[in-house]
Amino acid sequence: MDLPELDADLDPAEVVAAIAPLLLPERAARLDAAARGRLLGLTVVMEEMLDPHNYGAVLRSCESMGLGRVYAINEHNRFRVSPRVTQGCERWLDIERFADPERCLAAARAAGYRVLAAVPGAALTLDAIDPAARHALCFGNEHLGLSPRLRALADGEFAIPMFGLSQSLNVSVAVAVSIAAVASARRRALGTSGDLSEPEVLRLRARFYAADVRGHRAIVARAAADRRLRT
Repeated sequence: MDLPELDADLDPAEVVAAIAPLLLPERAARLDAAARGRLLGLTVVMEEMLDPHNYGAVLRSCESMGLGRVYAINEHNRFRVSPRVTQGCERWLDIERFADPERCLAAARAAGYRVLAAVPGAALTLDAIDPAARHALCFGNEHLGLSPRLRALADGEFAIPMFGLSQSLNVSVAVAVSIAAVASARRRALGTSGDLSEPEVLRLRARFYAADVRGHRAIVARAAADRRLRT
């Protein structure tokens, strides 16, 4: 279950005001901090991953590092995640699914991302990626890596520097290492914990609040009715 979008007729400020009294202060503070720390200038593209545990681990790493959006390409293999691994993290992510790399990368570029493919031995190393730019980092199948189609469509390739005798990583570990490095560098470059505008933060807070309680529409409607009675 992805993070649900707010219905168009709901005002984010009204949603936050209506639901906030129902949340424990610690919970509200945690949701607020997560919204303010979100990075939309960094995303991950997963192509044809097979193992539900790997898919789940990728989603959990992305959410824990503050990414808000993830792309999944599944032309031949079904998108499946292990709930034991995700522990519900998908509730807080926008997961966009595509049947082919062409449409996925077109959507990523339309969102302003420069697309980089993770390829061992690439000239560009992870630590040289420009943290101020918006990037979509692409990772492939556990056995075959990224498809030639996606690599041909990408704007460039990058590699994770490795200094030990082991020269490969599990794909979910590669994702975690990559996004931890780029996300940290982006936060340092921006000087903030997240990269959303204030209206975007407010809307995301409202989405988080609505996802954290049942029947948010009824709660917002009751709050509006109470305000009308008081005026």
